[in-house]
Amino acid sequence: METHAEKPEYLGLLNAISLAESDADVYLEAWANATTDEDLACVLRLVAAREKSHGEVFCRRIAEMGFELRPKADPGAAARLAKYANPKVSDLEKIGPERDDSGTRKFFADTDRKIAEGYFDPMTCNLMQWYIAEEKDSGRRLRAAYDCVREKSHDGKKARLNGNGASHTAEAPTADAEAIMACMTAGFSRLEKSLEKLAKAMK
Repeated sequence: METHAEKPEYLGLLNAISLAESDADVYLEAWANATTDEDLACVLRLVAAREKSHGEVFCRRIAEMGFELRPKADPGAAARLAKYANPKVSDLEKIGPERDDSGTRKFFADTDRKIAEGYFDPMTCNLMQWYIAEEKDSGRRLRAAYDCVREKSHDGKKARLNGNGASHTAEAPTADAEAIMACMTAGFSRLEKSLEKLAKAMK
């Protein structure tokens, strides 16, 4: 086990990632079990497995450095889990509105810069590179799955309108600006907020 005379500046970041990723695993898995969309469920379970792994690996890294993970109570966790586990709540509602991903993109860019500058120790550097690569890939997979959900909802609405003799069809919402972190559940949304704060602190 590594030992440090002083806590590294990025210890809080590792702690925040571990907690939020573990939360995201729970929400994503609950959502996968509640949805009737098999394609969406498949993607949710894949990403949930990654989130679980991230939570465990970052926790282990903290321990390897000679420290302990510090849990943080989340008063809204039970309500969010109830929402994502509820099959009566539509997938479209769980996806929610599009959000600005500038904070997340800035965090990734700042982290890449700090990796290049040697800010992290070598082991943590490798961990952060792996983590960011998986997060970006998970975001792409989820965006594609969410696009399909929106398209199905749009097609269903058109079919209902046509069936009622209506000639006007609503324009399908776009997901071009969908954020990588916003593609996750509310649990991962917590991580996005934490990363935005950390990105400002790392300036």
